[in-house]
Amino acid sequence: MIRCLFATVLVSCLTMASPVRSAPLVATDIPAIHSLVATVMGDIGEPELLLRAGASPHDYSLRPSEARLLRKADTIVWTSASLTPWLPTAMQALAPDLPSLELSTDENSIRLPRRESPDFEHDDHDHDHGHDDVSNDPHSWLSTDNARLWLQLIADQLSTLDPEHAAHYQSNAKQGIQALSILDANINAQLASVRGKPFVVFHDSYHYFEDQFDLPATAAISLSDATPAGIRQLDKLRTLVSRYPQICVFSEPQFSERMVETISHKLDVRRGVLDPLGTSLEPGADLYGELLQNLADALHDCLAEEA
Repeated sequence: MIRCLFATVLVSCLTMASPVRSAPLVATDIPAIHSLVATVMGDIGEPELLLRAGASPHDYSLRPSEARLLRKADTIVWTSASLTPWLPTAMQALAPDLPSLELSTDENSIRLPRRESPDFEHDDHDHDHGHDDVSNDPHSWLSTDNARLWLQLIADQLSTLDPEHAAHYQSNAKQGIQALSILDANINAQLASVRGKPFVVFHDSYHYFEDQFDLPATAAISLSDATPAGIRQLDKLRTLVSRYPQICVFSEPQFSERMVETISHKLDVRRGVLDPLGTSLEPGADLYGELLQNLADALHDCLAEEA
């Protein structure tokens, strides 16, 4: 009994004398990026989200708790300044020396141009591997090609910050890349039967998903920066929608459906909901795959529906 008690105390003392090194505190911007970082970190630690659930990343004000997180973080992993134009200013003011991984600016990231018109029928889907700027569509996390690249970039960043767990990060990234390749193939197969069917999205945030899975949208109600549509634009969209019997028109949970109602009133349309941020999903490693699968399911269910 005494020997067991002594062993227990000894183990306790050794544990107190040699604490396990904690993981880096990683701040992230949106749930999809948080999910990719969580995949790489695994059971070593949990990244933190800067933006509250359901908030638009295009225009955001940090709450005091989020500002404190930014000050305390060991690094920040984020999408791009074109998605969150307010974030570089906040970083400069609150944590000017914070190591930063801006994923979309990597030279190998796929960049698609912003679409200047809500009618996409004549837009080109050219790739740009150049520097991130205002001409690029910021919703680049919806490309699984980008996500696979970014898992490796995140693993490399964390390995530099925390070399003790480098092998763990690299192994998790490799497994995540393999899982995304399987998901990519499954979604491609799922959407094969509905390719070529017209649909209208609420917000032009699906360019990368459309390009990845060869499923181009016909139009959007608002452009990629979430600028609300004007009356003239809504009239044009209503005319376009009227040309396609039973066209699918998608809303988003974080935006009012008023404009969707305006362009579809008394017209023969089908309705669906797309969520590019995953606002209803539980944050964590599984969110990114669930987000893409939910988009694929919503598109397939509406486009495959029989008249």
